[in-house]
Amino acid sequence: MWAIVPIKQFGVAKQRLAAILSNGERVALAAAMLRDVLAALKSSARVSGIVVVSKEPAARELADEFGAYYLAEDANDLSLAVAQGGAYVAALGATSMLMVPGDVPLLVAGEVDCLIDAHGERRGLTLAPDRDAAGTNGLIASPVNLIPFCYGINSFQAHADAARLADAPVRVLELEGLALDIDTPEDIRSLMAYDRPSAALRYLGDIEVESRLPPRHNVACAIAR
Repeated sequence: MWAIVPIKQFGVAKQRLAAILSNGERVALAAAMLRDVLAALKSSARVSGIVVVSKEPAARELADEFGAYYLAEDANDLSLAVAQGGAYVAALGATSMLMVPGDVPLLVAGEVDCLIDAHGERRGLTLAPDRDAAGTNGLIASPVNLIPFCYGINSFQAHADAARLADAPVRVLELEGLALDIDTPEDIRSLMAYDRPSAALRYLGDIEVESRLPPRHNVACAIAR
């Protein structure tokens, strides 16, 4: 199965991390996370090819390093980028596609294989939600143009609803590594609790990011007398 990885330009990505990371550090983190994702996809026994859709020149270099195809993104829109990648692989004869974002550094090949195996070869949609069950961190569509892509707020429910409108079955898998996308300092805190090989974890450890994280606060309960 072909995998589509849309990625924003590194310099404009992850603005919500500006409180703890400089622009240069956010660029480096975005590159490290994309490296983790491409490594997982490259190691998967079920992935036959990878397409990176982006306007980021460094993403092209990483795509080349991992033997992936690079498509220059036509528009600054995640849904359109996924559709663009889907059209590309459909033209190559693909009947299904997997989408994963470039900011899930805990992704491993086993989770990719699990998602693809669960989907099977039937018509339908398979979704892997984020930790809040609001976003879509993994998506397999058969055929490629089964639904219009609906990334944004509450995309998980929007994609499921679109599949049902297309009278297509929906499968849902909760996968720990794929569920953690990195957008906020709290996501960084959650990521740093893991101990596994990861370019992103190594980089964040090197810059001692944990010392920059805001402290946790306890809310005291005052009882009125």
